[in-house]
Amino acid sequence: MNLSSINFIIKECRKLFLGKLKDYGLSWKFFHNSSIIDQILIKVIRIKNIQSKGYQIIKEEKITDTYIDIINYLIIILIKLDISFISNFHKISHHDVIFIYHNKLKKIKSYTNRIYIQKTENQFSINHILENILYLKKNKEKIIFEDLEKFCFEILVKIIFLLRKNL
Repeated sequence: MNLSSINFIIKECRKLFLGKLKDYGLSWKFFHNSSIIDQILIKVIRIKNIQSKGYQIIKEEKITDTYIDIINYLIIILIKLDISFISNFHKISHHDVIFIYHNKLKKIKSYTNRIYIQKTENQFSINHILENILYLKKNKEKIIFEDLEKFCFEILVKIIFLLRKNL
């Protein structure tokens, strides 16, 4: 995966995240991670259905937008993990969230580059992502903080590789 592809994906994710942050605010901080995982599951199933049919009915939302939504939902879970330890969690500002979001993007970029050295793009499929998300759903009470963070990063890398194939 070349650096320009990763930079383009990160730029698009950031643009969409900031736009939705402006429109919806921090409403996601009141959701349980399981609710966000449900949103991810909906998006993954959408991609899987489009791929199996070979076309999409709703042309306004591109499949790349759906991948970007998944990336941003996963980053939201990572942000929630970071801020869950803050005693005044409900007073966190847009500025704080944007700062954390940018730090997560840097970590994702680094993580993606490191994983790419170890694996090939052919190891990733939307079916594998679906299995990962279903595993998260089924085991939500059993997964501890560190494991959830690691699991989210692994899914993020896989989604970025799959998105790159669709660019």
